[in-house]
Amino acid sequence: MQEKRNKIGDIIKSIDTYLKKLDSIREEIVKISRDVIRYSGWSITEVHKGDVNNALKYLIECENKAKELIKLSLNAPELTYSGLVYNALSEYVEAKVFLNIITDKEIPTNDELNVPPVPYLQGLGDVVGELKRYSLESVRKGDFDTAWKSLETMETIYLEMRGLDYSDSILPGVRHKIDVARNLIDETKSLLVDLQSREDLKSILNNLLERKKNE
Repeated sequence: MQEKRNKIGDIIKSIDTYLKKLDSIREEIVKISRDVIRYSGWSITEVHKGDVNNALKYLIECENKAKELIKLSLNAPELTYSGLVYNALSEYVEAKVFLNIITDKEIPTNDELNVPPVPYLQGLGDVVGELKRYSLESVRKGDFDTAWKSLETMETIYLEMRGLDYSDSILPGVRHKIDVARNLIDETKSLLVDLQSREDLKSILNNLLERKKNE
């Protein structure tokens, strides 16, 4: 009996040692994940403010932290596929893809970013929301061409992703993001059509008034 107890004790100690290491890695992952999310958020905010240079600076910091996160998570497979890591990486993807779209650069693949497919798709789905915001801000500035271009990109993302009909056990949260994207596109299109019509009508009325003045 004592031999069995010793054996069980050794097994538990070995597992406990591993779990302590895992917990230490988890704490570091939590810290780095916060940095990734913070820098990605700042980058996106700067894009909306129109400061691409600052957005790029924050994105570089975000990329460096994302690389740290990916490297660290390789030592803990149990945590690599957790929501903790995926959420941070999806935020990184969102910031990277969004800035590339706005600056007319090539959209990076998940392999190029060294990001697993799931968080890549999660981040790509969230880009639609940022593009809606960017589109409406463009309208506020009187730039309807950019607004419509943003809507077109929103639709492209949605149309390409809507065929991903997998359960949440395979693509957690992605189906919901696709449904949200469809609603965002409908809302944005409706607003743009209405605002563009008003702008066109205003232009027509101004032209008529100008003609009358010159008669």
